[in-house]
Amino acid sequence: MIHLVHGANTLGIRRRLDELKEDADGGSGMLATNYIAIDGRDAKPHEILGPCMAPPFLAPQRLVVVDNLLERYEQKGDQRGPRSLEPVKPLLEGLKGGLPPTTTLVFVAHHELKRNNLYPELKKLPGVIDEPFPELKKEELIRFIREEAAIQGIKFRSGPPKQKHFESEEFMRGEVSGDPAALLALLTNGDTLRIGNELQKLALYTLDRDTTVDDVYECCAGDREMQTLQWADIVMDGKLYEALDGLHVLRSARDYQGDVVIVALLIGRYRSLATIIDLLDRGATPEEIGKAMGPAGRWPNLRDKAIARARKIGPDGLRRAYAALIEAERTNKTGEVEEEIATEILVGKLARRA
Repeated sequence: MIHLVHGANTLGIRRRLDELKEDADGGSGMLATNYIAIDGRDAKPHEILGPCMAPPFLAPQRLVVVDNLLERYEQKGDQRGPRSLEPVKPLLEGLKGGLPPTTTLVFVAHHELKRNNLYPELKKLPGVIDEPFPELKKEELIRFIREEAAIQGIKFRSGPPKQKHFESEEFMRGEVSGDPAALLALLTNGDTLRIGNELQKLALYTLDRDTTVDDVYECCAGDREMQTLQWADIVMDGKLYEALDGLHVLRSARDYQGDVVIVALLIGRYRSLATIIDLLDRGATPEEIGKAMGPAGRWPNLRDKAIARARKIGPDGLRRAYAALIEAERTNKTGEVEEEIATEILVGKLARRA
């Protein structure tokens, strides 16, 4: 039997693989000797077919899981055409002949298969079971988080945050609105596997009490990343006093690793801004810009704010920002200015010029 397990719902894929492992083990306790994991990025056809043809040892099934093979045949945006299937033709021919009834072969892809020329060929094989796990979006994702939270015994309580987390009132109102489930979806970029892990932590952190947005910020991985990203946006929006206040907050954090990390963050944010400015110059639509932004571009409010920021700063402002970043690195490395002072001067220049 052949399974095609694919999609962006990482937790759904993980759970499906666990089910297949249980089926293969059949209560024998011999899964370790009958479970073969193959990295398909450089696997040859015989390296996949060989384990499939071997009988299981003291167990009802032999489970062979091939990861990263389908990714090799996913056509990227800059490719002129699909990759040739010639290297995997021996594999397809071998699978057409059928597998032993005691073998379960699973091809795994952790993304949506949109332009993949191997996927249709695998679907044509006899006895194939296609199992898509599509990405959960918006309301479906929020509902998933609430259902998973209920299983963990978590009770969400909506309401605005009582602590400062850098998010503006517009951001909170537009995308999160004091909803812990919506905030968790945003912080994890909709990664269901991460969501499952964070919910387990929240269940312990908020034991015997309701869970609020402040708890999500305090407990969940990604909160520090989100805070720093929002702080960088404050700098780029020219809010000088908020930016300096936020810089103090970042420096007092437990995971503070020096101003070099903060400067690197600003460089990365302006590099991302340069992409948006370039797309605007080419006449790209908001939807096209959202795709180029990655996971953050799925949220219209964040996407539109980034576009407005790019229009406001423009190419000239971007060049001045890069000049300030280079000057800050130069004065720090040469010892002309102490690191913390150099960063504060940099923040002042960037905010003022915005």
